Amino acid sequence: MIEYIKLYLPKSKKEVKIEISIPRFYDKHIKFDTIYFLDGQNAFKDSHAAFNRAIRATRYMGYMAAITNQKIIGVAIHNAGSDLGRINEYTPFKITNAANKEWEKQNVAVCLNYCDDFVNVIIPFIENRYSTTDKRYIYGSSLAALTAIYLGYKYPIFSGIGAFSTAAFLCPKEFYKFIQDNLKPNVKLFLYVGRQETSDGSYNQRLYYQTSLEILEIVKAKTNNVRLVVSESGSHCEAVWEKQLLDFLSFMYFDDIIYRS
Repeated sequence: MIEYIKLYLPKSKKEVKIEISIPRFYDKHIKFDTIYFLDGQNAFKDSHAAFNRAIRATRYMGYMAAITNQKIIGVAIHNAGSDLGRINEYTPFKITNAANKEWEKQNVAVCLNYCDDFVNVIIPFIENRYSTTDKRYIYGSSLAALTAIYLGYKYPIFSGIGAFSTAAFLCPKEFYKFIQDNLKPNVKLFLYVGRQETSDGSYNQRLYYQTSLEILEIVKAKTNNVRLVVSESGSHCEAVWEKQLLDFLSFMYFDDIIYRS
């Protein structure tokens, strides 16, 4: 069952759409883990997705809930919509490797305000509305993977991060330094990338892969709580990311990858 709400974010000074996936027979006496999805319109239903294809996360949350006997709620927060709006919302550092002139208008403060609202408005709203555990996970892909890692390491409230096709090459110096300075060894990090992946042809086909390896090495130097899955042929889209969701959830719940796509 999916509930739809709109929530005002005071620092961002805007309203966001949120889709909440809860088990059909919700029981307030049972505590639920939570998974937060950035680019939330692409999380649950193809009919809501930007490119008519979602990652269809509900089926994988249901599967994981069944084998772990732990109930899970999915919280999908829609993005800002426009290209520059999403750039602003999901990039916590100044872009130094812009694909076009429009991106040079980026305002980092928008992302920082959004992250503050995410932690201090969205999460408390969900946890006041539903019965939840302290197990919180966050998922993001491409640009939103930057934000997922930023939120997961900046704030001491998350148990794990799913970062799919992380666009770290947009601001590599600051992003890598942030990870080195803020990495939390107990927070699990799952990385996925395609070896020849590119989003729109603007960048070298190996950049997503190379920067994912960089992130892996930085994190591995301080903790074993990291896994990287590489696809030899995976493209940059929700249909491919969907195939890795059980890998992500398996690592969050079992300390290893038990499912192979």
